[in-house]
Amino acid sequence: MAQGKTPGTNATGLLTAVTADAIPRQYNFAADIFEKNSSSKRLEKIAYIDQRQSWTYGQLRQRAEQFALVLEQLQVRPEERVLICLTDTIDWPTVFLGTLYAGRVAVPVNTLMTEDDYRYMLEDSRARVLVVSQELYPRFANLVGSVFGLRVIVSGENPHGHQLVEDLLRGVGSRNGYQPPSTTRDDIAF
Repeated sequence: MAQGKTPGTNATGLLTAVTADAIPRQYNFAADIFEKNSSSKRLEKIAYIDQRQSWTYGQLRQRAEQFALVLEQLQVRPEERVLICLTDTIDWPTVFLGTLYAGRVAVPVNTLMTEDDYRYMLEDSRARVLVVSQELYPRFANLVGSVFGLRVIVSGENPHGHQLVEDLLRGVGSRNGYQPPSTTRDDIAF
């Protein structure tokens, strides 16, 4: 096949093996995103807007680093799963990127699934942590006790008897210069 117009693609636009070689062997997707948005001009630009406020790239990075530290404090090991069932708030990119940054596996799920679907996802993924929005928690309430060793973190103001994302982020404080574990382009990320 002839080479396509975009480097690393063939004539049909599909990715080729050349693309994989363009990604360094030692690679962390979240670290790459943060590095590409680390200039002083970019850090102050808006990265995310939710119903509470606007969040800059610098703020998002800080929150993701804090969530990575939360996972370490909870003793979630590299390549263990974090099931994410969150509505569209700053906690979604915080948890997703923080999980990847920490070298853990993000398992984002659709917020419109049934309780049976969520049961299957929890069991099949062998998630160690569930991060769920307070308004979605009732769909998990009957499942939480049946999954051995599952830690639950709730996004919002009602913890439903579990820990809140914001409390955990505040608990680790803000440390600059988080060093993610060594990950490779072949590691499972999500």
